[in-house]
Amino acid sequence: MVAGLATGVVAVQPLPRAEAMATPRGAHFWRVVHDGPRLRVERFSVAPFTKAPDGAEIDSTVTSLDDPNEAAQWGLDAASYKAAWPTTTGAGVTVAVVDSGVRATHQDLAGAVLHGTDFVSAGGDGMSDPNGHGTHVAGIIAARSNGVGGLGGAPSVRILPVRVLDASGSGYTSDVASGIIYAADHGARVVNLSLGGPTASPSLEQAMQYANSKGAVVVAAAGNDAESGNAPLYPAAYPEAIAVAAVDSSLARASFSQYGAYVDLAAPGVNILSSWSSSDASYAYASGTSMAAPFVSAAAALVYAHEPKFHAGDVTRRLEATATDLGTPGWDAYYGHGFVNPSSAVLGGTEGTGYWAVAANGRVQGHGGAHWYGDLSRAALSSPVVGSAATVTGRGYWLATADGHVHTFGDARPYGDIHRVHLNGAIVAIARTATGRGYWLLGSDGGVFSFGDAHFYGSTGAMRLNAPVLDLTPTASGHGYWFVAADGGVFSFGDAHFHGSTGAMHLWQPVASMTASADGKGYWLVARDGGIFAFGVPFRGSLAFARPPAVSGSSLRIRAVASGLGYYILTDGGTVRPFGTAENLGNANGLGAAAVDLMLD
Repeated sequence: MVAGLATGVVAVQPLPRAEAMATPRGAHFWRVVHDGPRLRVERFSVAPFTKAPDGAEIDSTVTSLDDPNEAAQWGLDAASYKAAWPTTTGAGVTVAVVDSGVRATHQDLAGAVLHGTDFVSAGGDGMSDPNGHGTHVAGIIAARSNGVGGLGGAPSVRILPVRVLDASGSGYTSDVASGIIYAADHGARVVNLSLGGPTASPSLEQAMQYANSKGAVVVAAAGNDAESGNAPLYPAAYPEAIAVAAVDSSLARASFSQYGAYVDLAAPGVNILSSWSSSDASYAYASGTSMAAPFVSAAAALVYAHEPKFHAGDVTRRLEATATDLGTPGWDAYYGHGFVNPSSAVLGGTEGTGYWAVAANGRVQGHGGAHWYGDLSRAALSSPVVGSAATVTGRGYWLATADGHVHTFGDARPYGDIHRVHLNGAIVAIARTATGRGYWLLGSDGGVFSFGDAHFYGSTGAMRLNAPVLDLTPTASGHGYWFVAADGGVFSFGDAHFHGSTGAMHLWQPVASMTASADGKGYWLVARDGGIFAFGVPFRGSLAFARPPAVSGSSLRIRAVASGLGYYILTDGGTVRPFGTAENLGNANGLGAAAVDLMLD
């Protein structure tokens, strides 16, 4: 026998439909007028008790019709599904949900569910679900962007329902094998198996091999019995499946999630909100590896939609190669290759040709394609190196010391410094302009010093701060900048928009650094314990739950890759950890002093 792998299903309830709002805006009016062959919108005000011109109407407000449950779906943000959607939402791909059936009339799934089959009740089409489990799984994968309910990870895929579990959530292995074969024969590119049992079955494995040969990826839940023996679970334990473990919203392994040599990936699996089958507008929170597997199925569907010529092995390798590493570096028995990263998988994997790690003693160490152009390791320094910035070409860099001295290497040109000026606060960072023909120096009191074509947009040099300032990041245009203090307070100047801060929060550890996305829509803060705070940008992972020797020293600097789909964290011990699309190019060993900065080539 096999059974669905969900635990702790709670809060089944209908949720309200979202509607557009129309709120009057007082005496503000508008109308459309003809301007030759074109139309033009004309806005104006009308005095009280005065008749409005012909064709005028009150200017009302509208709101976006985001699905109202989307904010509660933490898994969509924790993994990078939304970042993949501008490229693909999965259109053209069929995902088979081999489960308890799918309620095809549910408001989140209407129009998404194909006629399938029923191996429990003869003659059925799989489009009803007396248990609820299959509908929940289908919603995680394919809930439509329709202004109601929630969203799936691949909201344009089609669901092929294959019923193999009865109303109690149990079924037979033979039916599961039949379901896999049926799915492969009816065009499914992804087969989701949120079910399993303790008994190995060569015939079941053969059915999975058949699906792989037909180009279908098989995704299976790793199991929920970690605390009850942790025996291998089938079909997840077969190599033909992508076995998925569950993590919570902190990306820590769920206590129930099984582990072992067969685990391939990790995905959200605790308190997951999705559709339920008790009515067309019912939803439930559920936990289990049953919930984690469909997140990976959605990611596989997105990859297939973008790479239609891929085979099953290609998709599996792409998902594993682009996963965000969790736990000990590389593969481990708890998280497999790491946390599923759909945007990285869709966009082709990692990015970044190299980086330089910089130490307080002035030593520079290049990795990947980052060439060494010299350093200060043999110089007699009057104060330690605190920051660095690479030139636009990547063929040089500046190193800044705490007393304001700027040293140039490669094609970096000197634009001035302040090492002979009395400072109220030590220099803590340097950042170059967009053109590379200037730079800013940042003091611990928030004083900003500009050189070359770097314009001064403001500072906190004359303000009383609750904590010292630590790091500065400019906007993509170079017409503004943000900087951050140790309490997580963020200060924005010029065209830098404020997206939020931790200034009013109680932090376990002080904030250490910040970096902004290239599009300026947000930024990340990293704390000394490796915790990440994301504002206006997706969370890509953190060091907060890493186990030794993953973290060497407290986290110090965070730097985003050009696409904004990933970042690096440098610890003062020289460990460089990539997240999202950032490529792992090695750690900084033998610096001879604490690492203080990371420059991306």
